[in-house]
Formats: sequence, C-alpha cells, structure tokens
Amino acid sequence: MSTRRPASVPTRPPTMPVRLLDRHDASHFARSERCVLCGSTTPLRSHDGEPVHKTCAESWNAEHPGEIRFVSDPLKSGKGRDHA
Repeated sequence: MSTRRPASVPTRPPTMPVRLLDRHDASHFARSERCVLCGSTTPLRSHDGEPVHKTCAESWNAEHPGEIRFVSDPLKSGKGRDHA
C-alpha cells in the first residue's frame, strides 16, 4: 500500500497571467526532495536551492506579484529569443 500524498490542486486560478521561468543551468537539478509548495518530490531547485517544481514556482509568482522569490536564469550574451 502506498503512503503517497496526492499533489495539492490550486483552489483558484492565479489572478495575474503566469510568467514562465527559464531554467537552463545545471544548478537547478539535485537529488529529489519534497517541493516547498506542493509537497511532492522534485529534483528541481530554485536559485536559492529550494526544492520546487517549475510550475509551482510560476504559479507562486503569479499569486505574489510584488515579491521576488523565484526568478529566471539570465539570458546568455548573444542568445536572444529572436530566431529570425
């Protein structure tokens, strides 16, 4: 029998649009630990080393627009988003 807890489901949608995070650096991966937001396991890490799913961090950012807790990786020089 499994003692696994179901992942928490947000009770309401975020009030602001969700801004997607860029996570390309290898420092965002480590041994699996419980996500600080939903409680299920994840190998992902925030910039401060907190275990957190990317989607959980994006939802948290949308729900807390004035706070800076989860941030994106900076763009590498010469690498923009324009593919043209």
